[in-house]
Amino acid sequence: MSNEPDHILPAKISSISVQKKNKERYSLFADDKFLIGVSESTLIDLDLRKGVLVTPSLFRKIQKAEGRFAVKSYMMKLLARRDHARRELYNKAIKKDYPKETITSVIDELEEMGYIDEKAFAQKYAADKSHLNQWGPTKIRAHLYKKGIKESYIDEGIRKTFEDIDLREMFFNLVLKRKRRFLREEDSYKRKKKVFNYLNQKGFKSNSIFKHLDELMEAITDE
Repeated sequence: MSNEPDHILPAKISSISVQKKNKERYSLFADDKFLIGVSESTLIDLDLRKGVLVTPSLFRKIQKAEGRFAVKSYMMKLLARRDHARRELYNKAIKKDYPKETITSVIDELEEMGYIDEKAFAQKYAADKSHLNQWGPTKIRAHLYKKGIKESYIDEGIRKTFEDIDLREMFFNLVLKRKRRFLREEDSYKRKKKVFNYLNQKGFKSNSIFKHLDELMEAITDE
């Protein structure tokens, strides 16, 4: 979008038409010359209609409204695909070179509207990563922290996710799936270390692993 119109302002809107390639956008004409393309939201919010005098000040308001609309539309597309944390949306929008102030303002609005709920996000993320990826609490915590989620939300999400999970059963499922790989290591000490490292890298705490490690080693060698 250019910063200045092609013709001199002020000028009255002579006509408004729906754009051929995008039925949700409108072309404004002044003196029968194209002035600017706008969204329906901008059209309504600024009460743009035939006969309205577009001053340089109003033109800047239109541009600002369109800039905000572009940011909001981009974020709504992202949220339609999956839930996002505030920081995720901010970082993605920054890469699009949208103004920082506009990005923050739009994120605040989306949060007020309920499109962004970081508490619910933390709980869903923890549940999904535990169930689908078999991640442990420390790995989930680290990733949620990187996404900028509040520590209290992280704590609650992890607590709710793992309160009904049997870690012993989870460890056995994980380790026995890789039984052949672990058995390639003939040295029992090194094998034990590999099992520990594997579970630790999956995000499980050392004390939880050690509690079941001997059982796991027996299960691997059990015919």
